Amino acid sequence: VSLNHHVTLDGGAEGIHIGDDSRIAAYCTLYAFNHGLDADRLVREQPVTSKGIRIGRDVWVGARAGIVDGVTIGDHAVVGMGAVVTRDVEPWTIVAGNPARPVGRRPGAPDLPR
Repeated sequence: VSLNHHVTLDGGAEGIHIGDDSRIAAYCTLYAFNHGLDADRLVREQPVTSKGIRIGRDVWVGARAGIVDGVTIGDHAVVGMGAVVTRDVEPWTIVAGNPARPVGRRPGAPDLPR
C-alpha cells in the first residue's frame, strides 16, 4: 500500500481496511465515522456512529478524493481525482465526480457476470 503526502485517515470505531497493492494519492480524506443530526441536540452533543471503510486490492484513489463511512471499494477500482465517494464501488469500476458515479471500467477488466 502506498499513501502519498497529506492523506487523512480517521478509522472511527470500525476502522479502515486497505487491500494489498492499493495507492492513495495526495490530500485524500477517508473518514470512517459520522455525526448525528438530531434537531433536539447541539452539534457538539450529537452521537457518533461508525461502519468502517473497506478498500480492495489494487485500487487507485486519485488526489483530493474523499471517501465516507460505510463505503466499500471493490478490487481493481479507480477513484478519480476530487471524487467524493458516498456509495459502494464495484470491482474494476472507474468512478468520478461529486457524488462519485461510474464513468467506465478499467481496460482489460473481465466481463461482468450475467
